[in-house]
Amino acid sequence: MQRRARVIDNQEKLGDPLPAWTYANAELFELEYDALFLGRWQLVGHETDVPDAGDFVTADIGRNSVVVIRDKDMQLRAFLNVCRHRASRIFERKGSCRGVIRCPYHGWTYRLDGSLMAIPREENFPDLDRSKYGLHEIQLESFFGLLFVRVKGDGPTVAEQFAHTKTFFEGYEVASYEECAEPITDIWDVNWKVAWDNYLENYHIAIGHPGLNRLVKESGEWAELTSGVSYGVFLLRDRQSQVREERAYQQMIHHGNRRVPEELTNKWVQFALTPNLGIDLYPEMLDFFHLIPLGPDRTLVRAAYYGHPNPSAEELELRRLNMRINNAINAEDRDLCRRVQLGLSTHGYEPGPLSLLESAVYNFHRMLRDLVPVTALRSEPSRGSVAVENDRLRRERS
Repeated sequence: MQRRARVIDNQEKLGDPLPAWTYANAELFELEYDALFLGRWQLVGHETDVPDAGDFVTADIGRNSVVVIRDKDMQLRAFLNVCRHRASRIFERKGSCRGVIRCPYHGWTYRLDGSLMAIPREENFPDLDRSKYGLHEIQLESFFGLLFVRVKGDGPTVAEQFAHTKTFFEGYEVASYEECAEPITDIWDVNWKVAWDNYLENYHIAIGHPGLNRLVKESGEWAELTSGVSYGVFLLRDRQSQVREERAYQQMIHHGNRRVPEELTNKWVQFALTPNLGIDLYPEMLDFFHLIPLGPDRTLVRAAYYGHPNPSAEELELRRLNMRINNAINAEDRDLCRRVQLGLSTHGYEPGPLSLLESAVYNFHRMLRDLVPVTALRSEPSRGSVAVENDRLRRERS
């Protein structure tokens, strides 16, 4: 489902969108990955994924893998998922350790707090100081049970970024949620920015998503916040859909409404945390849409699902209907984004103007130009010079 983009109050013309070359350049991809993904909060899962000591959950952030684990004192910790000896990945997916963390390659063993405990045949490592070879700990924050990590850098906390919208998470009681369906991953043959541009605007809904357009309408409640979070509220339409599954969802939504305050009944609330995370809150569940860049023209799309514990049979059916409806919408988006990616490589193509309904796209592009100034160039730099040009522009700006 797509989020409403804010309409500019003064109705002024927006600036230019990103040039086409920025959606297919491998050198630029490396700069973006460092500036936008390693240094920003990434969602891993929920606290209920790791209820007991030794329980862990992993997430891949491009070529980096991270793990969140609960230590013996029941504290949550986050680490890079890599052994300090020879770089082997240690954890896979989610599961539980029996008291210690052991690398599957050479057996280096760590305590649940990440400190190095034992090394097989340690006599072959003369003068090794174990205290210097614990797992690399990274930043971790829990926001209403949702687990976020940041690999490097600093900046606002997750709570600070969502501060103006936290009442939604309180109303839906997100902190008590638990996983309610198997996560889904898919590979889209598009640049991550194509997918995120698409997520940030609703201009395409009437044409690109006829089922979504039958089911919901914009409420007029929305905001783009300077923190990098934006949100929009959608209302279920009163008119019954002629499509069986959509109509069944409309007719059963009252079973989900009993979980939420009156002001949230019959509403879908969607959040975007730029550059790559969408969170959807429904009366019956939560899902998230997470973009992980794999290359200049490949993006992993990750979806996961959480809901209240002990759901009724009617709530289970609502969740099933919701996932079928939204999986179809995601498939439509995948095809729409594929078409855009193909078109961007057309000889002589110049981006058209952004509509006033696409201001969130423009604000995202403006943020990217600030972080990676080479993206402001209309013409693609010569091969091998993108990073050099970026450094030059950064120096000029400072």
